[in-house]
This record gives sequence, C-alpha cells and structure tokens, in this order.
Amino acid sequence: MRFRNYRLQLLLRVLLLVICIYFFARLDFSPAYRGTLIGLGIFILLQVWLLILLQERTNKLFLRFLNSIKYDDFTELFHTKGEGKRQQELALRLNEVMEKFREVRAEKEANMLYFEAIVQHIGIGIITYKPDGSILLFNNAAKKLLHIRQAQQIQELATISPELALGLQQLEHGEKVLVPLRQEGEQANLSVHVMELSLLGDRIRLASVQNIQRELEEKEMEAWHNLIKVLTHEIMNSVTPIASLSASASEEINSFTDTQAEEVTLLREELADIGQCLQTISRRSDGLIRFVNDFRNLTAISVPQLNRFNVTELLQEIKMLMRKQLASSQVRLEMEVPADSLLLTADRSMIEQVLINLVKNAIEAVQEQPEALIILRAYLDERSRISIEVADNGSGMTPEAMSKIFIPFFSTKKTGSGIGLSLSRQIMRLHKGTISVQSEQGKGTRFVLRF
Repeated sequence: MRFRNYRLQLLLRVLLLVICIYFFARLDFSPAYRGTLIGLGIFILLQVWLLILLQERTNKLFLRFLNSIKYDDFTELFHTKGEGKRQQELALRLNEVMEKFREVRAEKEANMLYFEAIVQHIGIGIITYKPDGSILLFNNAAKKLLHIRQAQQIQELATISPELALGLQQLEHGEKVLVPLRQEGEQANLSVHVMELSLLGDRIRLASVQNIQRELEEKEMEAWHNLIKVLTHEIMNSVTPIASLSASASEEINSFTDTQAEEVTLLREELADIGQCLQTISRRSDGLIRFVNDFRNLTAISVPQLNRFNVTELLQEIKMLMRKQLASSQVRLEMEVPADSLLLTADRSMIEQVLINLVKNAIEAVQEQPEALIILRAYLDERSRISIEVADNGSGMTPEAMSKIFIPFFSTKKTGSGIGLSLSRQIMRLHKGTISVQSEQGKGTRFVLRF
C-alpha cells in the first residue's frame, strides 16, 4: 500500500537526511571512502529533492485552488485521502471555500437572470451603452417601440430617427429630450432620459425611452375641451339674449298698425329697414347658436357601449349606407377583407360614425380624379391588432396639413367645421385604439384605425 501520510513522510525524509549528513561528515572526505562519499552525497541530494517535492505537493494544492478562482472554475474538488489529518482538513476547507464560491456564483447568476427578466418585461424602453456608442442592452420594450430587432451601435438608430441617435450620443447625465418619431403613419413623441453610471471603473450610459404621445394627446384634448367649454359658455351667454331681443323687436315692429305708424316719428320705410336688420341679426344669431352647439359635441361624447360584432358586416353596411352618395359622385368603392371573420369588441355605432366620416371625406377628396376610387380594407397588422383602413386616390395632403389634421377646428375643406376627425380621434381613444394618417401629394390618403 502506498505511503501517503504527509507528516510521517516529512519526518522520515528529514531523519534520513540527518543520518546521511551525519555519516557524510564522519567520513571526513577520506580518499579511502570516495565511493561511499559519492553514494552518500547522491543519497543526500535525492532526499533533498524528495523533500522539495513533498513540500510542493501542498503548493500544487493551493495553486489548483487559485487557478480555479482565477478562471471561475468552481467544479474542482480536492482529495488528500491518507495524507494525514491536517492535509485532509486543509482539503476539506478548500472544498468548503469552493462550495461557497459556487453558491455565490449561482446566486449572482440567479439575480442577474431575475433583473434581466424585469428589464426585458418592463413597459419602458431601456438601452444601455458605452460612451463610444456600443450597445450593451436593448430590452424588448425598446425593440417594440422602435420597430427594430437588434442593434450593436447607437449610430444604427439613425436610420429610424436621426434625432434619437444624436440625442443618445450628446445628452449629458440627467438630461431629457423629446424626440418626434413617425412610423407606419403613426405619430409618436419619445421622451428620452439619459443617466450615466460607473460600473467597475467603466462609464455606462442608461437611457429610458418612453412613448408619451397618448399623454400629450390627452393633455392637448383636455386643453381644447376647457377652451371650448369657456368659449361656448361665453358665446351662448352673449348671443342668446341678442337673438331673443332681436326676435322680440322684430315682432313688435311688424305688429305696428297704420295708425300707430302715423303716431311715431319714424317713417314706415325706416321701420321696415330696422325690421329687416333685426331679422338678419336673429337669423345669424340662430346660426351661431347651432354652430356653437356643434362644437359642444367635442366635449359631450358618451361612454362606448362595447359589444362584439363582425368587421366585414360593418364594412358592408357602410358601403350600403353610402351607396347613393357614391353613385351621385361617381366614386367607386372597393372592399378588401380577410377570408376569416374578424370579430371586434367596440361600440358599433361609434365606429360606424367614424367610418362614415372618413368615407365622406374620401369622397370629397377624389372629386377631381377621373377614376375616383375608395378602398375599405380590414386586416390584422404585424402585432395582430384589428385594423380598418380607408384609402383614396385623391390629391393627398401636405406634411403640414397631416400634422394638424386632428386638431379641433382645423380643416382642409373650405366649408369644413374641423370637428369630424377630432371627434374620430376621441372615439378611438375611448376604445384604447389609434387613428393615423398617411398621405402624399398626388398619391392619395390613407386613414388607419387600429384597435
């Protein structure tokens, strides 16, 4: 059986070395014992070498341990069976340290996976990158928001939005910027907030990217609503008495008899002129009251009554309702619907109102086209959202008109009130959906409702 006890080996080798040195010294380098001296010298060197190897056995044990730490290899196990109690205890303690390292690494990896899962599932876009522009992390929300699968450099985002790429590179710690972004006809405003961190001596930038378009639209519509309420209240308070008084005065003048007309100082012709003026004031006041009541509709939309219905049937109904107007305007309307039924949960009457308004606008937009065409299309978009599209081959709109088309009171038509599309956007917002427009001059316009 192999002799491996460390203490006994050390004691034996030291003892043999002492004995050899003792006899080597007793021979006093006598020429008569030259062979014996050479043999003892070799034996002494051999014992020294074996003693060094014995000592290096422990050094190798520590070297294996340190290499395991250096290369993050915590699978190493140390065995010193039969080498004595102290050596076994040393191996046991080293194995315990290795086990502790394994536990720490497992906990670190678990925490890393946990925080990575949080970052990937959070609703705000997160981008971490180095000052040179190399991207370290690009979470799912950022990919979805920017419609990009992956990016290695911040400069690659310039193809989506040059303002975004420039802002990420130039913003300092704690600064914010609002970046406009238009994708697939939908307008978005991205709030970009950058902060700088120090990670193990390296500078890391963390940018949060959030689409605040809905919040901006809500604030915008709230401001318009407040303005409309104040204006309509003040206008109605001023116009209603004028309309009432002018109507009463007109009746009184018309009721004058010939006798009464002789008693007054004014001539009959002058009374007739005054009566006509008052009637004109009354008519214009009534028209202004109706005008104000129309704008009140912007702030009086009821809560949607949701129910499930077939989108194809809705589009067929729209086509039937608009058949007479389409025929009189010599406009052809085509429908493109999927073979499978699309079932939408919404307020059918409200969505019908939006589509009728869009089709009417499209009819007016294609009046000057030799082959006027409107297309009603229903489909599932890339995110499996039910989408309804109203497209025409009209003259299109300018970029400036597109940016203002949903603002209350703005209209590209001479006789338009500018509330139809604003109402449509409010209705879509009540349904947690969006309405967007894509248009190019000379190539037509396309409105898309996404639910």
